[in-house]
Amino acid sequence: MICNLQRYATHDGPGIRTVVFLKGCSLSCRWCQNPESRLRKADLLYDERLCLTGCQRCSAKSVGFHRNDTTGAVQIMRAELTETMMRQAADICPSGALSLCGEVISAEQIMKQVLRDNTFYQRSGGGVTLSGGEPFMQPEMTQQLLHLARTEGIHTAVESCLHVPWHHIEPAISLVDLWLIDIKHVDADKFLRWTNGRLALIQRNIQQLGEHAANVQFRVPIIPEFNDDEPTLTAIIQQASAHYDQYGGNREIHFLPYHTYGMHKYHLLGLDYQCARQPLERPELLAFAEQKAKDFGLTAILRG
Repeated sequence: MICNLQRYATHDGPGIRTVVFLKGCSLSCRWCQNPESRLRKADLLYDERLCLTGCQRCSAKSVGFHRNDTTGAVQIMRAELTETMMRQAADICPSGALSLCGEVISAEQIMKQVLRDNTFYQRSGGGVTLSGGEPFMQPEMTQQLLHLARTEGIHTAVESCLHVPWHHIEPAISLVDLWLIDIKHVDADKFLRWTNGRLALIQRNIQQLGEHAANVQFRVPIIPEFNDDEPTLTAIIQQASAHYDQYGGNREIHFLPYHTYGMHKYHLLGLDYQCARQPLERPELLAFAEQKAKDFGLTAILRG
């Protein structure tokens, strides 16, 4: 089950890449910019701007859709809908106001699409990146894709929150050229409140990747009111530096300032957005992070 396949990506590992977004995630980060990737099953998106006034096709097809007599907007009873009902509604919607996010596809079919750009990978030092969601929520598919890419001589990267059991990760270690791993926070209680996740599980998996000599590259999403303060960023940088000191690596740390590009998706999914509604604009904080990384012998890379 994937939700997107993005070609010509340049921020998800080296060179020009194809990013495969697999559905399913074990975290619920408040700032998540891909909320359509959280569930392992398909999601129904509704864009009321495209909805045709007077059209009754979806409400006539299923009891899960009701048109508001005052506003004309479709009200969706999502708990009542099966995937078949959602798919039927999306298929009959004449304007595209209803669309389904989630496609069941084989590893071989995905790799056929990835191989279209093999020339670009070879020339730029790029490859394929598995993202999500969390790729290791679908461990068998992830391993199959990595194996096929390795067979084709394609560089592999995985973007993972590592909030999964170790036995989901371990079989893929030898197939991954680059691990793109977030360090979101160092305080377990605050991490739990903002992500519904267990920080100890992630830290244990990071350690085990180091013990297996995995090539890890750390990234830090800087989120307002969550980790956008100097003491927290210092502790995160110190943790990344300690990992590189013990296990080696390229000593890079990527800072990812908070943005709101995915905020509109929550409305399409009928969800409330629970994070800041303005992007992070703290150049002095980014300058501090860059200098602090340098103090710890790290190379800081700032990405918008």
